[in-house]
Amino acid sequence: MQTKTINLAFVGSGNWARKHHFPALDYVRARAAGRFELRLRGIYSLDRAEAAAVAERYGFACVYDSLDVLIADREINAVAVAVPPEAAASVLERVIALHIPIFSEKPPGISTAQARRLGEMVTVPNVLAFNRRFAPLNDVFKDVVDKMEYTYFVEGHFLRHNRLDETFMIGTGIHWINFMTYLFGDIIHVSVDRFPNPQNETWVRVAQVTFGGGLRGVLKFFPCSGSQVERVEVHSNVQSAYLNGPLGDDPGKIVIETGAECRVIQPAVLPDAPEILRIGIVGEYEEFFEAVCYGTPSRSTFQNAVNAMRVAEAIEYGEGF
Repeated sequence: MQTKTINLAFVGSGNWARKHHFPALDYVRARAAGRFELRLRGIYSLDRAEAAAVAERYGFACVYDSLDVLIADREINAVAVAVPPEAAASVLERVIALHIPIFSEKPPGISTAQARRLGEMVTVPNVLAFNRRFAPLNDVFKDVVDKMEYTYFVEGHFLRHNRLDETFMIGTGIHWINFMTYLFGDIIHVSVDRFPNPQNETWVRVAQVTFGGGLRGVLKFFPCSGSQVERVEVHSNVQSAYLNGPLGDDPGKIVIETGAECRVIQPAVLPDAPEILRIGIVGEYEEFFEAVCYGTPSRSTFQNAVNAMRVAEAIEYGEGF
């Protein structure tokens, strides 16, 4: 079978892209033999100097002078976008017109309305980069959860240390909402207890949620705490399962308790493996390129992100539905 050639154009050169996206592309390209050939066709960024530095380091063939020039390049057959949320919708609406597969950093815009509009516009294979869905340990936990019977309650903790983001939920907390919907289905009801942190201008948020199948749960979002952790616990009468998700240098682990028995699942990906592999950045790109080559479905798309954005927006502003 002939190897598929992917000519990728990239939009953006910010810190997150430099730390995670470009190393992940380099990692995937070096290991793609026999599946596809990845060519880094060109990069565009408002920061021309940074784009030039990225192009030289990672082997992009050119730096586009403008987004118009990128759009006019008929050689590209895939595009990746990693720009700030406030710019995402305007950039994506333009590259959608190319009708080629799209990879985009999360979130899909800054509101539910923008997310819904993009979900309706994107009709090509796509991946929205909610990397928690692609972390190897998290996928093991999903398999554990899927096999549990008669679960009746879940709890999710998304805790950060000294995060002063103005829109914490939409910009960051949405990651955890999206992952919880990956595990348990769309959230159909949410009520929010939101109160100010007494020591700064951030908000503490605790949300009661109901998932589509009737499962009840609580989600906690603390931007300023002593911990940096992403934790899920799931309970049935017979079994309880706990995930400490991989985050930064912490490889995470899964604990399964059945009465007096306790089983610990350590990550199959070794702790000294690249962070981009452990936290799912490599996985999301591999799935995207499979979609480019074969049209295969992705586990994270513009379409299934709309519910997560709706929930994030509700929790952000202390509203329910």
